[in-house]
Amino acid sequence: MQLDKKIIHLDIIDSTNDYLKREYLNLENKTIVKAGYQTLGRGQFDRLWQSESNQNLLFSILYKNYELDKISDLKILIKDSLLKLLSKYNIKGTFKEPNDILVNGKKILGILIESKINSNSNYYDYVIVGIGININQTLFNNLEATSFKILNNKNYIVDEILNKLLEIIDSSNF
Repeated sequence: MQLDKKIIHLDIIDSTNDYLKREYLNLENKTIVKAGYQTLGRGQFDRLWQSESNQNLLFSILYKNYELDKISDLKILIKDSLLKLLSKYNIKGTFKEPNDILVNGKKILGILIESKINSNSNYYDYVIVGIGININQTLFNNLEATSFKILNNKNYIVDEILNKLLEIIDSSNF
């Protein structure tokens, strides 16, 4: 599953998923877009994903020409990789269908997978995996949420956590 670290860093964007949907024809397979802040970040059912600027890990991965029958494998890979990532930081998460990971009943991360089916084949034109992970944010405006910082009482370097997650995904036998 090698992610070749084709990472586009953006300070501010509407949504990393939307960026990839607009630009997928011009980008290589497995391109990653990471943002410091999203003005229109969202989760499942177009719910707003609230995040303070440069406090959290907000990114999306583009998979091009992805086989239709392998999408459930990709979902499992992403979920398992995220749970492994949390455990490396001594955080015990539980997956809540369809797309959240919780710690003690509070959301620490969300996953948003969007795709476009190629009607002339057994492939998706693209599958985009968007991930938002609460890292250093501590205030969540009455949301039931938590973060690495709240749980471990320390600040983290967001890019180091992204690199650790990419290593986990790369090392999977997918």
